[in-house]
Amino acid sequence: MKLPTQLTVLRIVLVPVFFILVAIVRPAETAWATVVFIVAAASDWWDGYMARKMGLVTSLGAFLDPLADKLLTSAAFIAFAWNGIVPWWMVAVIVARDLFLTVLRRSADTIGLPVKTSYFAKVKTFAQMTFIVLVLASSLATASTGVRSIAALGREFFESGAVLWLMGLVTLLTFTSAVLYVYDNWPVVRGLRTLFRRAGQESI
Repeated sequence: MKLPTQLTVLRIVLVPVFFILVAIVRPAETAWATVVFIVAAASDWWDGYMARKMGLVTSLGAFLDPLADKLLTSAAFIAFAWNGIVPWWMVAVIVARDLFLTVLRRSADTIGLPVKTSYFAKVKTFAQMTFIVLVLASSLATASTGVRSIAALGREFFESGAVLWLMGLVTLLTFTSAVLYVYDNWPVVRGLRTLFRRAGQESI
């Protein structure tokens, strides 16, 4: 297994660690969770850079890298919903989008159909990551006992409704990215649909 792929696997291993620190441990270990998230996010940049720089791009790495990103962000959103920070239905939209597109891409790769990626998907990922960092930073600020103004700023983020508005924007961007992804890859979707239909008829 190449080093970039090993870093990707490390990011996947860190996902349950992050979730436990945020959702299961009481009181939540937000500081450690933030460290884990930063390490995971840094490994995302580093493994991609190394794979391109050293010519170590593999089919396994190409599949695991976006999967690791989706697992990390999904774990964060589920943990936030678990703690009552964001609505479950918004998290369901995000997780369903990632699950659907992962299955679609994997199915297309299996039969050799080319799948297009869009710039908007990167915008979506940036928005998700930024939101997660804001929630973690605000949680850290709220737990601050040394500087009252910082703690008040953290509480204001959650109590003012800003977190819900931003989560709504992230959800809208995520849903829009799914629609654009399907639109850009409609020939692939149509080809898979035809293939599955034929397979179903042959099995009868």
